[in-house]
Amino acid sequence: MRLPLPEQSDVLLLEECRKDNTKAYDILFDRYSGKLYNYALKYIRDEVKAEEAMMDLMFWLWDKRHELAPDVQLAPYLFRAMKHAVIKVMTRHQTQTVPLDFADDTATEDAGNRLRETELTALYHEKLSALSQQRQKVFRLSRHNNMSHAEIAKEMNLSLFTVKNHIKASLTYFRSELKDYIDISGVLIFLFFL
Repeated sequence: MRLPLPEQSDVLLLEECRKDNTKAYDILFDRYSGKLYNYALKYIRDEVKAEEAMMDLMFWLWDKRHELAPDVQLAPYLFRAMKHAVIKVMTRHQTQTVPLDFADDTATEDAGNRLRETELTALYHEKLSALSQQRQKVFRLSRHNNMSHAEIAKEMNLSLFTVKNHIKASLTYFRSELKDYIDISGVLIFLFFL
């Protein structure tokens, strides 16, 4: 008799993922996401960035499920990958880190910064409205209303996997669309996106 899916080994769950079984992926996600998040948080010390790093890694796992070796030792593999993700996050945000009280003082004194900030805020809202209605709603509930993925899934009657995909796709879209505004977008990212 075969064990229920939640009791299966990582190897068998990955095998099911290769067959596009999203339930198997959800089990792996539940099994590792909390541990990977805590690992990232230990070094990044920012809940939002740690969650983003964990989400990126877990979505990468789904995207690469057909390419992973059948006998891969998933736990060590994921934690090694998370270590690299943490390093990437720390180096990426090193140049953008500005204390918010300093940013507030600068914005108050410098009319040019205020204007650019206003333009970027308007651009953000323009790009947000370009998303599909469902993706917009998911993103707003997540980033504006601070709802968890599970709460959004329940409210919108969507699978957790769909909610996570919408958020990941939205973040990728905003990074791409706002990349030319990186000089002040670091501050606004704290306020709007993360």
